[in-house]
Amino acid sequence: MLSEVLNENMVETQIEKTSWRDVVNECGKILLDENKIKDAYVESMIETVEKMGPYMILLPEIAFFHGVPGANVKEICLSLVTLKEPVYFEEFEGQKIKAAFAFGATDKNSHMSLLSNLALLLQDEEFVSLLKNNGSKEEIMERIANY
Repeated sequence: MLSEVLNENMVETQIEKTSWRDVVNECGKILLDENKIKDAYVESMIETVEKMGPYMILLPEIAFFHGVPGANVKEICLSLVTLKEPVYFEEFEGQKIKAAFAFGATDKNSHMSLLSNLALLLQDEEFVSLLKNNGSKEEIMERIANY
């Protein structure tokens, strides 16, 4: 279940950051603190955005950061942060985000079930509204528990 991976330790709400790089670092810090990734994976996530652009904005205002699957990821993992104020991708036409996931995979295939469950969660309009409108951690965790 998604709630086993995206548990309370993996979610921070209403954080204050000023750039998308700061948001990536915060998402990565959660994964590092929980011993899910190595330091190099955070840099890999930043490099992926720099190389590929803002395609990581899955839905309006919600980003899905990831790096290259492999040895810098210790186990499949997912973190989530919501932002008190929007952060803008100045380099990419000023697109903004209010929430971001960071995802780590050990290989190119083993995480497909997790991504399917995340896709279902992101179809939950109440959950998406909580992410975009400063929902509480408790409310967000209640919605995640259904997936």
